[in-house]
Amino acid sequence: MTAQPQDHQPAKTAAFKFTDKDGKKHTLPSAAKGRAALSGRDLRDAALGGEQGMISYMIKTLEASKPSETALNALYDLPQMDMVEIVKDWANHGDGDGASLGE
Repeated sequence: MTAQPQDHQPAKTAAFKFTDKDGKKHTLPSAAKGRAALSGRDLRDAALGGEQGMISYMIKTLEASKPSETALNALYDLPQMDMVEIVKDWANHGDGDGASLGE
C-alpha cells in the first residue's frame, strides 16, 4: 500500500509560479525566506493593523524574499484583487505555515 499524503500542501521545494496579464509565467522565492528577513516589530505592526496590516505584512514579506524585479513588476502590474490573491496564495505555498498571522 502506498502512503497517502497527510495534507494538500505543495512540497517545500516546489516553486511558486504565477501568470502575468500577458500570459507569461513568473517564479517567486519562498515565503519563508521573506519571513526570516522580517523583525518582531514587523509582526507586531501587522497584528495591530487588522486586515490592512495583514496585507502590508504579506507585501513586506514578499519584497523581503527578494523576487526578481521582473516578477515583482509583473505582479504589481496586475489588477489589485488579482495581485492580492496571488500574494495570499504565495504566502501559504509550500511550507505549510504561510506568511499570514493568527495561525
